[in-house]
Amino acid sequence: MKRRIEKKGRLVSPLVDKDRHGHAYFEQLRRKLRWQLLIVYLMPLLLLSAYFHFEYNATMREGVYNHLKSVAEHQRNTVDLFLRERVANLKSAFRSEWLTDPPDPETLFKNLQGLQEENKSFVDLGLFRPDGTLVAYAGPHTYLVGKDYSREAWFQQLSKQEREYFISDVYLGFRGKPHFIVAVRRSEGDRHWALRVSVDPEKFGRFVRSSYLFKDAEAFVVNRQGQRQTFSGEVIPAPEASQVPPKSPETEVTEVEVGGREHLRALAWLTEADWVLVVRVPAAKAYEPISHARLVLVGFLVLTLIVIISVVLRSTRRLVGKLESVDSAKEELRLQLFNAAKLASVGEMAAGVAHEINNPLAIVYEEASMMKDVMNPQFGQKVDLDDFRERLGAITDAALRGRSITGKLMAFARKHDPDPERTGINLLLDRVLEVKEQDFKISNIEVVRDYQDDLPGVMVNRNQMDQVLLNLLNNAKDAIDRTGRITVRTRREDDWVRTDIEDTGRGMTREVLEKIFLPFFTTKGVGKGTGLGLSISYGIVDSLGGRIEVKSAPGSGSTFSIFLPVSEEAQAAGDSDG
Repeated sequence: MKRRIEKKGRLVSPLVDKDRHGHAYFEQLRRKLRWQLLIVYLMPLLLLSAYFHFEYNATMREGVYNHLKSVAEHQRNTVDLFLRERVANLKSAFRSEWLTDPPDPETLFKNLQGLQEENKSFVDLGLFRPDGTLVAYAGPHTYLVGKDYSREAWFQQLSKQEREYFISDVYLGFRGKPHFIVAVRRSEGDRHWALRVSVDPEKFGRFVRSSYLFKDAEAFVVNRQGQRQTFSGEVIPAPEASQVPPKSPETEVTEVEVGGREHLRALAWLTEADWVLVVRVPAAKAYEPISHARLVLVGFLVLTLIVIISVVLRSTRRLVGKLESVDSAKEELRLQLFNAAKLASVGEMAAGVAHEINNPLAIVYEEASMMKDVMNPQFGQKVDLDDFRERLGAITDAALRGRSITGKLMAFARKHDPDPERTGINLLLDRVLEVKEQDFKISNIEVVRDYQDDLPGVMVNRNQMDQVLLNLLNNAKDAIDRTGRITVRTRREDDWVRTDIEDTGRGMTREVLEKIFLPFFTTKGVGKGTGLGLSISYGIVDSLGGRIEVKSAPGSGSTFSIFLPVSEEAQAAGDSDG
């Protein structure tokens, strides 16, 4: 039994739910347990799932980025190798004797065939004098022989730069068809001859796209202006929508929007040409492993949640069911204990009640004896009917008084179902004090009633509340040695109806205060008390949603204060105790 001791010897009982023993309480308890257990079990699971989900997503995204970066770098190295091989092939085909004696077309054609055996993307082969004139040519465009290329950007760049080869962007040139060239130079004194091969950008594009590793990905090459150098078609396409970043040795992976769809794009700059390799893949395809893992995680989480919820529901149902059965047995035992204590209280009242009943019995005996003497012929008295009528009235009054006393005593001893009803605390006090009135007179104890007239009603079981008040009044009487005073006071404090039973008895020590609500604890002698009165009173008030406070000190008497909540009906109607 929980309680706490306040300063100045003040003992306070805790406030509990007045429906604690009802079905509504166990339904509420079942719901609370379910939510608490679900929170305890599910919160760590959900937090861990969220943590691992985000961590896994971040790791997978980083893995996708690294994989795409690796693919782009691998493909960039492949394209660089392709271009280096074409330059090497062209250098090996360039003969020094051609500088003084240009070869005939047949010789150049054989060299072109050798280059095409290496790679099918070569279109034609041409030899250029230092002044930019095409002097020898092998390929489909023989009309180009004799053309002056000195003003072409590729020729000027090849002549000026330190590197002995040059790879151009895709352009139309004299032939009017998209192509790019790979050119090398050889010097004769301060004069530079050039050997050039044309490359088909469409075939080159197929080569670039041939070795990517992502499904539904595309790989292509663009120049600094974003123009594709690998394509299908007859015209150079427009620049890429996204600006090409500055040249950097690092491969860059970003998310871009193309055609209304999100894509992952890797950019890797080539070393052999002023181009950047682009590997682009739809974000949905790149993140498919993440989506699959997310579905697996969500499925596992949902399955786990179903298992946990079913276990919690079944466990709480069983647990609360057991608690409800235990509480029912406890309530039954409490009622039995209450009835036993009530009978013990009635036994303690027997002496006072017997004296109270003796008075009307003596009146009945005296009046009946007088009537008997008048009717005895030996005394020769005349029967007076008016006198008989008066004596019979006295007998009737005495019998009714005796019946009233025994009826009240039987009402206290009778068992009742604990169904709370709204009543006035002043009425309950008057009913109990009327029973104890003669007992207090015999014991020379004065009773002072200090009631507040406009008290609101309280929800109590009258029979049980009678027992509480009777127990406290009996304890107050026992605490007074010879003569004394008991003050019964009622007041309203906020939403509580307070009842004080104050005595001028010997009081209690702090050690006794700590034990008075324990079952079977008593300060009375052997055979004079059961030790159940205060314990049962505590339980009754506690079950009604109220509390009991005790203030006592040795030699200063004791005050028991009962706090009962104002009934909701009384609060709504604003009624008072009549």
